[in-house]
Amino acid sequence: MTPPSEPPASGPARSALPFEVGSDPVAAPLAAFRDWIETRALPFQAQAVRDPAGGFHERIAPDGHPVAMPRRARVAARQLYAFSRLAGLGLGDTVGPGLAGHARDMLLGAHIRPDGRIVPLAGGPEGYDLYDIAFCLFALAAAPEAVLPRAGACALAAQILTRLETGWRHPEMGFEEAMPRRLPLRSNPHMHLFEASLEWLATGPCDPRFEALADEIAGLCLARFLDPATGALRELFDGDWRIAAGAENAVEPGHQYEWGWLLLRWGALRGRAEARRAGLGLIDLAEARGLNADGLAASLLDPALAMADPTARLWPQTERIKAWALRARLATRRADAALPEAKAVEACQGLMRFFQHPLRGSWWENLAEGGAPRREPARTSSLYHIVGAYHELAALEARRSLPVAKEETRASSTA
Repeated sequence: MTPPSEPPASGPARSALPFEVGSDPVAAPLAAFRDWIETRALPFQAQAVRDPAGGFHERIAPDGHPVAMPRRARVAARQLYAFSRLAGLGLGDTVGPGLAGHARDMLLGAHIRPDGRIVPLAGGPEGYDLYDIAFCLFALAAAPEAVLPRAGACALAAQILTRLETGWRHPEMGFEEAMPRRLPLRSNPHMHLFEASLEWLATGPCDPRFEALADEIAGLCLARFLDPATGALRELFDGDWRIAAGAENAVEPGHQYEWGWLLLRWGALRGRAEARRAGLGLIDLAEARGLNADGLAASLLDPALAMADPTARLWPQTERIKAWALRARLATRRADAALPEAKAVEACQGLMRFFQHPLRGSWWENLAEGGAPRREPARTSSLYHIVGAYHELAALEARRSLPVAKEETRASSTA
């Protein structure tokens, strides 16, 4: 079914945004964000993205038609996370549980074997991809009991983790890209494995190896992923975890925000001041160097941190929201939270510009500098980023409602 259309957007203006910031700077953007998810995005997912034959269409063209392409494990996993998270936030009562179950059936039926082996492409052979493994572990952690019994999810995650640790460990820290070795090594899959480990720690006890894995990846990031010359988080490495040379090893502002968010979470959880400092530094670097002329998080910087591609992709805007919202939430005094709150709201305003799309509930993936959208299919996988941003903004608003006397305790116990 083709979803309803709206007038086409080109160069969406800030004045068209559906909220004004008032005395509570977070409440209005959060309400607008929630309304868009509930009245637009979820119906769009149910009508246009869900495939009755199984799984979800990976991309939807601007005219509403699905783009034929293989179904990937990482997308089924991201969808399971997204619909599970929204259900936990009280969104999508009519369609959310059904969509989460649909994602579960696809993930377990087509992509995860009972013994923990992963099938990256539906209908294809089993294979190893650290990115897919990370998202499968992440989705299993996020799925609620009503969708996937916790004991079964934990047992399956333990099987996946055992296979990962016995088959693809790097001799020093982290994991290989392939066996036999394929270079360069990448920080990005480790970032998502870090996120999956933290999700297991947040959702309750399962396997003590997740705590050790989170600590290991945090240590790898602090020791090897950060460029000592610039402070930036780097993407590509040689076999000894040394930063790979070359202009193709660009700096991604979105990943500065995302790693900053993860390091703040882990630092708060483990009481590690050096992780907090590094996380704050990455967020500040992205904010200082990574915004384009429209105030949106850009795609790429060169290794010296000069702007290389000012195009704004959707997902870095969500990571900017998450980073600043958590930074505000971890502030121990309301006065210290004011600037991070304002930045989170500004980032939310930026994200809303991507939602001004001719298909109700869809989004643009890229906006050129100046605001003109690139007319291309929307990626189903982006919902994971959108939901993560909403979740962090909702957590910030809940934090703001606490009495002032309780703030310091709350900030130190949540991440």
